[in-house]
Amino acid sequence: MDRLPPEYDATPGGDALEAAIEKRLVDIDSGRYRTNVASVLRKFAAWSRDQHGIASPEDIDDDLCRQYARELARADDRDNISPETARRYFAYVRSFLTWAVYEGLIPTNPAKTNHAEGPLPTDETETDQQYWTIRDREAICATATARVDEAGESGDLDRTAAYRDQALVFLLAYSGARSAELVAVSDDEERNGLRWRHVNLEAGTMQVFGKNRTRESAPILDDAIHPLRRWKRLRDPGEDEAVFPRLDNAAKPMDPTPSITTQSARNILADLCEWADYEFEEPLKPHGARRGLGREIYRESPQLAQDVLRHKSIETTHEGYAQEAAKRTRDEANDIISGEETN
Repeated sequence: MDRLPPEYDATPGGDALEAAIEKRLVDIDSGRYRTNVASVLRKFAAWSRDQHGIASPEDIDDDLCRQYARELARADDRDNISPETARRYFAYVRSFLTWAVYEGLIPTNPAKTNHAEGPLPTDETETDQQYWTIRDREAICATATARVDEAGESGDLDRTAAYRDQALVFLLAYSGARSAELVAVSDDEERNGLRWRHVNLEAGTMQVFGKNRTRESAPILDDAIHPLRRWKRLRDPGEDEAVFPRLDNAAKPMDPTPSITTQSARNILADLCEWADYEFEEPLKPHGARRGLGREIYRESPQLAQDVLRHKSIETTHEGYAQEAAKRTRDEANDIISGEETN
C-alpha cells in the first residue's frame, strides 16, 4: 500500500466517528481491502478530530470533505503520494459516508459534491494501463444493474443517480469511448459532456468530441442501448441536456445542465467496485473499459478495433496492442509452418 501522511494515528479511538468506522470495517469481506481502508479511515477520523474538532459522522459536511481533499492534494507534493492514490483515499472516505447514509447515520453524503472534490489532484490523461477483462466488464455492469434494482424503493435522488450511473457504466463498457468524450473535463470548456442531441439510439451511434477536438462518429454497441433508453425515458431530457448530468437534491438536472466530470466517473466506478459482490484486483477505471474492449476486438480483427477506437492509422492500433499483435503474428506463422510440414 502507498505511504500515508504520517502525522495522524491510525489506531482506533473511542468517539462516534471512529465507532462508525469500526462498524463499517466489519462489513468489508476482503481482508486486504479492509486493511487498506481501515488505515485511511482511521487517519481521516484522527485528522477530523485533531484539526477540526469533528467526532461524529453527523458533524461532517462538504466543507470538511473539501478540506480533506485539500489535505490529500498537499500530501501529493509533501509525502510523494500520487494523484491516483490521493483520489483513492478520498474515495474510501466517500464510500464510508455512503454506507453511513444507508445506515441512517447521516441524511446525505457530503463528499459527493463538486465542491468537496474540487481540490483533489487530477490526471486527465489517465496514463494507467488497466484493461478491463470480459469478467470485469460483465461484473461491473451487473453491479450497476443491481444498484438500480436496489434503488427502486429508494428516494428520487438515489434512484435517479442509480439509473444515470448504470447508463454511464454500460456506455463506457460497450462503446470504446474515452471518459473525456462522455463527461466534462475540468478546466476545458469545450469538453462539457455528451448531450442528447449527439446521441442516436435508433442508429446506435453518437457524435463525440474526440481526442483531436473535432466531432467524431462513435458506435454504441447493443448492450448499452437498453440502459440508455431506460435512462432517457426516466429523464425525458431536452436535446441540450447533458446525458450524464450532475443532480441536485430534487433529482433534477441543474440549469444550465452541467455534466458530471471525469473525476466523478472515476468515483462512480470506485463506489460500484466497493459495493459489488465481486472481487476486483483494483477499482476499475474508465479508460480501462476502452482498452479492454479494444483488446478483445483486436484479437479477432485489428481493422475493426481501429474503427471502433477511432485510431487514425492501423499502426496506432498495433502499437496499443503490441503483445496481442505479437501473439497474432506467432499464430499466423505457426499456421503457415504447420501447413508446410503436413504437405
